[in-house]
Amino acid sequence: MILKRPALKQPSVTEEAKSLEERQKKKLWAEYVKARAPKLREEIIRTYAPLARRTVDRLQIAAWGCVNKEDLLSYAVLGLIDAIDRYDPTLQTSFEAFASPRIRGAVLDALRRLDWVPRSLRASESQLRQVFGRMESQLGRPPTNAEVADFMGVSEEDLDGMLSDVARTSLVSLDDLVAGMDSSPLADIALGSEDDDPYRDTERMEAKDRLAGAIAALPDREKQIVSLYYFQEMTFKEIGLILGVTEQRISQIHARAMLRMSHKLLRHQDLLLTLTK
Repeated sequence: MILKRPALKQPSVTEEAKSLEERQKKKLWAEYVKARAPKLREEIIRTYAPLARRTVDRLQIAAWGCVNKEDLLSYAVLGLIDAIDRYDPTLQTSFEAFASPRIRGAVLDALRRLDWVPRSLRASESQLRQVFGRMESQLGRPPTNAEVADFMGVSEEDLDGMLSDVARTSLVSLDDLVAGMDSSPLADIALGSEDDDPYRDTERMEAKDRLAGAIAALPDREKQIVSLYYFQEMTFKEIGLILGVTEQRISQIHARAMLRMSHKLLRHQDLLLTLTK
């Protein structure tokens, strides 16, 4: 019997295209580092412009008052340009991983300077955070929407409306709760990294436990959305398509998850920063 040699798996067209794109990017960076020519810088900006747009899309910040989508994109491009000027291609970090938190930070810093959120919505967010935290402490489990609505003396529909408003304007995310504005997103944090300092290792282990505990305590649907959004880096629209619900509903559920987690993590933020160092 003649055994046939198994055919080697051929790379897909998509894989080949991605590989070619990566080689072209590396070549472009090499040329730019060597010459620092303005034309090459402009080409890099055009190449990574989609990264700025995707970062804005993932922030899920709705137009409000004096802020529109084009403003957000402008702030994102400024963050992209700053990242390009600061990036060192000789480092092991990819440009996307280096630039994403800086683009995001540029947008959020601009919004904070504008003081764009109405005080009534800030008060509503603060009230919801306190209620979710207080009820979970009393019940020993995450409260349901019906329980929160009953506690606040509002209907579930009114509570959903409050969550929608908070989702459209809140600048709080799990990245910020864990790492602050200038750190890498959670998907890029090496949670298993070792350190020569035993005390730092102990701090990191405690920080991991607190983060994992806060996520594990979430209801299943919220836990799933947190995982897809922060660790798979999907947009709310993409998550909605997977779960069969609207983008607005995903936004509401994410806002609820952040309200639940913020009262647990904000008081440990100094400890959680060790995950990014």
